[in-house]
Formats: sequence, C-alpha cells, structure tokens
Amino acid sequence: MTQYSTAPERAQQLAEEAIKLLKQAKALQHQAHVDAARVQAYQQHSDGLAFQFLAACAEYGEHSPQAGKAREHWLGARNAIKAQFPRTSI
Repeated sequence: MTQYSTAPERAQQLAEEAIKLLKQAKALQHQAHVDAARVQAYQQHSDGLAFQFLAACAEYGEHSPQAGKAREHWLGARNAIKAQFPRTSI
C-alpha cells in the first residue's frame, strides 16, 4: 500500500475506492434484477411453447410442418425475451 503524507489524502483515496465499489455493486444489482426478469419471462412466455414444440415433435415428427411452426413460435418468444432483457458483461 502506498504511504500518504496526510490524512486528507488517504481519506480522498478511500472515498474514491468506496465510490467505485458502490458503482460496481449497483451494476451487479441491476444485472441481477434483469436476470430475474428474464427467467420470469421465460417461464411465462417461452417454456409452454417449448413443451408445445416437443409435443408436436412426438406426435407429428420433428420435421413436420406442425413441429416447425411450434419451433418458430418458441424460438421467436425466446429471441424477444433476450432482446428485452439482454445480458451484459460487468
């Protein structure tokens, strides 16, 4: 650790470090909220469509028009959720 000639210099450094840590904590908290919202959106809007796709595959075959349409709906919902709640690198 660097030596400081005065207590005010040390206090200034500590204040700057505290501000930096606070900004990092706020960014992490924001991303946690976004992640939780993304999970909830998947559960509400995408998971059911995934089951419909799997059911269509089982009933009509993976390459059937019914399965293709179900797959498009499912992946469209997933892409919309990803766009609404993007992941960020912190």
